[in-house]
Amino acid sequence: MRLGAVRAVCRVLLCVGAAATAVATGVAPGAFGDPADRDARADTVEEVTQRVLDAQNAANAAAERFTDAESRFEQLGDQIAQVEHEIEIGEYRAANLREITQRRALLAYKTTGADMSVLLHADSPRQGARSSVLLEAANAADNSSAKEYAELADDLAAKRAQLTHERGVQEEALNLMTEQRGLLDLALADAEQAARDLGAKAMAAISAAPGAFPVSSVNAPVIDGKVCPVPGAAFSDDFGDPRAGHSHQGNDMFAATGTSNLAVVNGNVTYGSGGSGGNGAYLEGDDGVTYVYYHLSEYVGGPRRVTQGEVIAKLGSTGNASAPHTHFEMRPGGRTANAINPFPTIDRIC
Repeated sequence: MRLGAVRAVCRVLLCVGAAATAVATGVAPGAFGDPADRDARADTVEEVTQRVLDAQNAANAAAERFTDAESRFEQLGDQIAQVEHEIEIGEYRAANLREITQRRALLAYKTTGADMSVLLHADSPRQGARSSVLLEAANAADNSSAKEYAELADDLAAKRAQLTHERGVQEEALNLMTEQRGLLDLALADAEQAARDLGAKAMAAISAAPGAFPVSSVNAPVIDGKVCPVPGAAFSDDFGDPRAGHSHQGNDMFAATGTSNLAVVNGNVTYGSGGSGGNGAYLEGDDGVTYVYYHLSEYVGGPRRVTQGEVIAKLGSTGNASAPHTHFEMRPGGRTANAINPFPTIDRIC
């Protein structure tokens, strides 16, 4: 059982616990029974439930640290790309200025004293003056080019130093992201084990009080009319964070490769490439919202009409993904409509 079912399991334990205790102790539901038995059972349930909640919070915190590190890495990548572009433009301009400066220097060497010759051999003083003005303008332009070339050379040197520095910072950011990825994996594993323990206790409680709750209410709880798209995933509010050349248009939901992705609502699902998003599933919900799932390892079934809670795909890392996760988007009004931040929704239903 995954973390997405924690709330439903807690409801099961709270509602079934008294009946299960009664069955186990031979006391009718609603009777007091032995206080020591009740306290021991309550303590056990409370401990396991608290462990699940703590593990879920730890996994979500790990997901936030990882996505923050990933955003920093991507932001540095954009900055480096910008500096590289500026250097490329500067080097092209510098090559032109260097050619102008070298040509002017060669011309000055070959025509030393030519400025005075223009004045002395002009047909008239006016023509000589005009020629002199043109020569002065040409010299001023050449001097300006030489000055600009020197300034540009200094600027390029500074930018190359900046590029070297930012590449070093990006390397550190990559190391941090790798470290946070390992911590996220550990947190997810701990949360998964805690959820399994709580699930086993819930099933035991259900078995002790037959008919109290259907098993399906534990597996795929419906909250506010929706089912969690990736039960058990860890996630944070990373909508709008920097990504390579764009801002993040969804929330990344981290879990093990192969984790089931569920239809949030009833609707029609189609599949296709999402470019850097890898394999994508597109659920056109009956509520008018398109739900997008990216980086999938596999599709489950083909394009079809699906019911809420139906498995439509499996989580993976296809496309540009630094860790196994499902990139989840919500687009009210259709697939090409603007995305909204899904965090308030998945924070409520998962």
